[in-house]
Amino acid sequence: MVALRSRRLEGIFGARLDAVSHAQVITLVTNIVTESHDLDFKAELYGRSDRSKRDLAGDVAALANTSGGVLVLGIAEDNQARATAAPEVALDNAEQDRIRQIVSELVHPTPVIDVIPVDNPQRPGHGFLLIAVPRSPMAPHAVKVDKGLRYPRRYGTTTTYLAESQVAAAYRERFAGFQDRFEDLAKLEGQLLDRLDVSDQTFVAVTLVPDMAGDFVLNKKTLNEFEQEVRSKDPHVIRRGVTFQNASVGSRRLIAHGNSNAATATYLACELHQSGAGAFATFIDHRRAEQMGVPSTPISRIGDEDLVVGVLSGLRFLARHARDRAAAGGNAAVRATLWPVNEETPAILVQNRSFGGSLGHQVIKPPVATGTFDLDDLAEDGAPLVAATSALTTGLIQHFGYPETLQTTSDGTIRIRYWHQGYSQSVQKWAEACNVQITQETVS
Repeated sequence: MVALRSRRLEGIFGARLDAVSHAQVITLVTNIVTESHDLDFKAELYGRSDRSKRDLAGDVAALANTSGGVLVLGIAEDNQARATAAPEVALDNAEQDRIRQIVSELVHPTPVIDVIPVDNPQRPGHGFLLIAVPRSPMAPHAVKVDKGLRYPRRYGTTTTYLAESQVAAAYRERFAGFQDRFEDLAKLEGQLLDRLDVSDQTFVAVTLVPDMAGDFVLNKKTLNEFEQEVRSKDPHVIRRGVTFQNASVGSRRLIAHGNSNAATATYLACELHQSGAGAFATFIDHRRAEQMGVPSTPISRIGDEDLVVGVLSGLRFLARHARDRAAAGGNAAVRATLWPVNEETPAILVQNRSFGGSLGHQVIKPPVATGTFDLDDLAEDGAPLVAATSALTTGLIQHFGYPETLQTTSDGTIRIRYWHQGYSQSVQKWAEACNVQITQETVS
């Protein structure tokens, strides 16, 4: 799926960018379409000289620094920037790889791009190359020129360069954007936590906000499809036998939880916003008194394996909503929280392998961990998803005074010896299916 979504450009081409046909690109010429801030025509491929490479890097950075857009290689323009001919270009994988490599080497930080070949069915090996560049939350992007850096941007049909004061303002906007996304995480998390029945259950909540927001139509059809997708389904990557039982809508969001009563969210809950943001919660403990039959403070016993499965599942569930339903893109800010944890309901971290036992010390404040990860990495089963899970769960576990998650590693490996019999076979089967490395190592 292409990261750039633009209703304006999709209207011009007549299709999503990853589904554009040769005939639809030709209509740029027949309709005499004019270049704009988000559309640039090139009659030929970028050359191999240093100057040509800088031109490519500058064109990509300018789009990323402005509002995103598409470079169409194989369309010629006149002196009024109107598409006038379609000479086409040669298409081969090596050229596409070269484009990506040049952008990676000369644009800092490297922006997200998609290189899309559009074949001519009547002329094999020729057609158009679309370089799709979404607006970047990492702007400003600089282009390396000699020993210095320049910051291009689109102004109408031309490329200009940011002045020093504009560069400073762009950096301030980038860091403010980071802060805004993390504030959004806390807000969305709070909305979901308010829906949970926490009278005797403790949850791990995962919240995700994409850098580049998406959208989807929320209507009766969408709700029906969502209900079919989630009702009576276990969303956990490693099945826990807990399913969604109720699906509904709220303001600009889809809602589901694990109780057939719409008013109460138990066992599972999610809120999936039209922007692609979302929050997911799954219970990880039925709280009970520390000593059965003796009145005392209920204590949450947080199983380390249940915690890993909960975070792993929440990340994938939310990322797939953001990417596949809302067409959001870029990186994603993520937050994980254990709830409720306070003086009345403290929590301890436990392991259920061998003879069991606690890890670390008791906590009386909700453990929280945050991170930023590539949205595609979170949406796909594989080592990057495991590594992101490891980072977040380690952040939570360290609140208990324990140094790291034992079930996974920071490079996305599964330590199979730290999964008890109820999980180990399913974990191994899943890891093998998605090419995640399994190790027998133990931590001393």
